[in-house]
Amino acid sequence: MVLGDGRNESGLTATPYTVLAGMIETVIPGSRLLRATALVVLAVATFTACNPTTPIMQGPRLAKDQTLRVLLDDSPGTLDPGQTQYPYETAVLRAISEPLLKPTADLKGVSPAAAESYDVMNNGTVYVFHLRATAQYWDGTAVKAQDFVYAWQRLIDPRLAALNGSFFAGAILNGDGVSLLDPQRDAARIDAALGTLGLKAVDDLTFQVTLSHPDPAFVWLAAMPAGAPIRQDVVAKYKDAWATLPDSLATNGPFHVTEMSTDHLRLVPNPHYWGAKPKLKAIIFRVANDGAAALTQYTTGEVDMTDVQPAQAPRVAGDSHLKQELVRVPALTVFWFTFRITQAPLNNVKVRQAIAAAIDRDAYIAQIFQGQGLPAETFIPKGMHGYAPDLAGQKFDVVQSRAILAASGVSAKQLSGVKFSYDQSSDFSKATATFIRDQLKANLGVDVALDALDRDTYLSRLGSGDFQIA
Repeated sequence: MVLGDGRNESGLTATPYTVLAGMIETVIPGSRLLRATALVVLAVATFTACNPTTPIMQGPRLAKDQTLRVLLDDSPGTLDPGQTQYPYETAVLRAISEPLLKPTADLKGVSPAAAESYDVMNNGTVYVFHLRATAQYWDGTAVKAQDFVYAWQRLIDPRLAALNGSFFAGAILNGDGVSLLDPQRDAARIDAALGTLGLKAVDDLTFQVTLSHPDPAFVWLAAMPAGAPIRQDVVAKYKDAWATLPDSLATNGPFHVTEMSTDHLRLVPNPHYWGAKPKLKAIIFRVANDGAAALTQYTTGEVDMTDVQPAQAPRVAGDSHLKQELVRVPALTVFWFTFRITQAPLNNVKVRQAIAAAIDRDAYIAQIFQGQGLPAETFIPKGMHGYAPDLAGQKFDVVQSRAILAASGVSAKQLSGVKFSYDQSSDFSKATATFIRDQLKANLGVDVALDALDRDTYLSRLGSGDFQIA
């Protein structure tokens, strides 16, 4: 449930948010992509019979070079399952790491992955996963239950501060208590506390998870890329650098990384993968954080697939060839901006509510997304399971916005000067920040100061709380 100013009902969220938009992502899969990926999903079918006149049926003619080239919006900061958070990181992680389960094709449930089966016991509080006996990392080392115990302990370990750790901590027995230990004050207690978690390797092929309470959604946690296995011996040897080098990045998925740089990653099939061998010979992820450059790489044949950024949507719509290759799919992604509420004036809930009501989300979609999205008033967007159309969300209302600000006791002049931080390397972030500034000036009479930061500084400040609005 979402409270009026955007806080989670649990009260654990430190930074309330204002919801802006749920984006509809536009993807171009051209004829090059169809040729490159055809072997992944299609097998050449040959039908023969005694009658020599029976025609031979076969599938599409395939490209000789079975290399799929895909664009990423940015260079992955990490491929450590416990640290990844962005789509351009998990896109790679899904190809190289395999968690216990995976979503079904229709996204309505889960199916076996690293675990070939599982049992649910004790009224839904105990899950026993049976691992595949033939599952191996790309170097031929067997995947063991202890690898999952270690990986999931890392997710909850407060010293790692895993971005997805709260999901696992909230579900697993003793998880919340362990995750809330202080890395400095409680340093001597953490290792022992991790041993109290409801995680157990019964034997090499049996991983048991005990939950703090019955949770039918737990199977989805077991399907998250963050829950992939990690080898403790590798981390012990290479320390924090283990996930930054192809030779030490031990993964168990159908592909593994052989090249890793700031502008590209190269993946080849895992020769020891338990399942069907990929027909692709390689996947190359190229990095282009500029939408125009990304589209140019697609049109010149350098890549087989790219997302179309809103700024490039008119160009695609006006190009008869590109328009034929365009495929629209809903991206269940919500954009919002967040407040730091530990100091004035943003510790005043009415100030935050006034700002939320001063943003015209329809104009935001039209101007920033070129119409490629839907206004969002709640965190769960339309089309995602759990969407509640009757939930009273955040709405644009200039009169109400000004009235709420007046009731807050904080004037527009006092609110002016508040910093809005954003990632200056992203055209989308620049455009969004400018739009928000203009909206608050026009509708609320507030002059916010735009704080353009390089990506590393921006992410660091988000993590440490060193911002006002971001």
